[in-house]
Amino acid sequence: MDSGQETLFGDATEELPTLLDDAVEKVLNIVDLSEESSSSDELLAEQLAPLGQRSTGHIRRLTVGLTEAGVGVRVSWHTHDGTVRQSEWSPAGVRRVRFLCEHSDFTEEETITVVGWLGTASSFHGKVEIRKDGGEIIRASTDDELTAQLDRYFNKRVEADIEVTKVQFAGGRVRKNYSVIDLRTTQD
Repeated sequence: MDSGQETLFGDATEELPTLLDDAVEKVLNIVDLSEESSSSDELLAEQLAPLGQRSTGHIRRLTVGLTEAGVGVRVSWHTHDGTVRQSEWSPAGVRRVRFLCEHSDFTEEETITVVGWLGTASSFHGKVEIRKDGGEIIRASTDDELTAQLDRYFNKRVEADIEVTKVQFAGGRVRKNYSVIDLRTTQD
């Protein structure tokens, strides 16, 4: 780059993870969770569900190839800012993810708008609870950017755009996962 040119975002891009960093981080979170004997398959499915059918299909194909070869994977991911993330995926962990991908139906997400009171907000866990006017409580996750702003909305009437992904497990049980994608206060 010419010394007279500046990047569009200045030095801020060195602090921001890339789309590829985010994608690899999500996959490695699934890998690590599949290796934890204390974690439930439901918790693992919650990580898979927001990825949608297409990405889950790619992960399924990867796990099919690895299980047929009877191998695991050791990964070291170096982000553009120099951070290193290491994960090891055993053949047992691979089989566990494959089973979930093959025996669970992950629907494409739909976006709904919910109006209610934000009564619980956890910046530690990236979770909120919104009580709708009818009394139903929606428990949803939030991304890092929104999580950092939750104090602005706590104990206020809000309107939230929420992505809903439905997972139907092999036994027929259905679970909905909610993720807040936008949040704003209302004047109602």
